[in-house]
Amino acid sequence: MKRLIRKLVTILLLVWLLPGMLAVFVRMAGFNFLPSIEWTSKTNDLSIAAGLLPAAFLSWVAWKAMDVTPLGDGKAAIAMFSAPIFAYLLGKNLFAVALPMTLAMVAGHQVELSFTVAHADRWGDSKCPTPVELEGLPFLFDTICRVRDDVRMSLLPGKPAVVTGRGTSLGLFAESLSP
Repeated sequence: MKRLIRKLVTILLLVWLLPGMLAVFVRMAGFNFLPSIEWTSKTNDLSIAAGLLPAAFLSWVAWKAMDVTPLGDGKAAIAMFSAPIFAYLLGKNLFAVALPMTLAMVAGHQVELSFTVAHADRWGDSKCPTPVELEGLPFLFDTICRVRDDVRMSLLPGKPAVVTGRGTSLGLFAESLSP
């Protein structure tokens, strides 16, 4: 019976975190998805709870496993302490990002959303050499990549910018940015 409950909880945890992982993979693949400011502010409390549940569960599992798992060279200790952090981020993405991203994929149309510019003058990395960072969005989903330099130079921190792309009022896949 204990084994069955453990398997069910593991399956539930994976199903809970899978949409958050898919949202991160979509971002890593180079797609610029931005949830709307309105959506992220409305679902902030729910997103935090959705992140805390799997983080608390994995913390409990790590605490129970400390008695039977030797921490040895430190790899197990790092995994035990970092797993709840990753679970929190993925669980939080469930409502803040994965739900509007799924709706944008399924029922998206051409839409414009307004955001506030945080930084437009920073240099990025090899995957995102010309980024524009936006305020008030979740970690990993607050940057638009591949923005032309002339557009970046016309954007000022704290000023609004209009992002156009395929999506809904809850979020969009960014195609263009204008001041």
